[in-house]
Amino acid sequence: MTDSVSDTAQPIRVELFLRSRASADTVEMLRETVARSHRLEEQHGGIDVCVKTWSSVRPAIERLADTGPSVSEIFETFQSWADRAGYTLRPAFKEHQTPSRLGHDAMSEIRVPVVCVAVYENGDLRYVAPCSDGERIHTVDECLSALEDGETGPVSDRDDKSESPRKWPGDRPENAVRESE
Repeated sequence: MTDSVSDTAQPIRVELFLRSRASADTVEMLRETVARSHRLEEQHGGIDVCVKTWSSVRPAIERLADTGPSVSEIFETFQSWADRAGYTLRPAFKEHQTPSRLGHDAMSEIRVPVVCVAVYENGDLRYVAPCSDGERIHTVDECLSALEDGETGPVSDRDDKSESPRKWPGDRPENAVRESE
């Protein structure tokens, strides 16, 4: 399932999500990733790039807001894609229960990765990174490399699986507490 960027009638939409409360030591790597995404848009006329920020959420609180598409809904869309395609969003996305300090029921929280990319072709979600096939993590860098090579299919269709995932300093468990506060 290797599709070419030039074979598509409609543009490919690439949504790049940056965690809004990422640690300071990740900013330069995020800048590089955003610049790379925009170069991709400039070099391939059929690719539209949109950069968004998001943050970890508690779905119960998010449902109270009147604003549109929520992180919870985006996560559910990504999770549905992963289930259909045979991937998991873990460990990049974490869904866990946060205890109440007042003795109320625990509340679900979705922790988002420092950076995430979603690739849409003809309006259909084709790929989300980071994700895992159970054996290895498929990274945002690998996804952008595939797009640079003119491929829109999943990274697992590619031959080179030897690259280790980029280490995002701001995606350490100890930073999750600061982000949640």
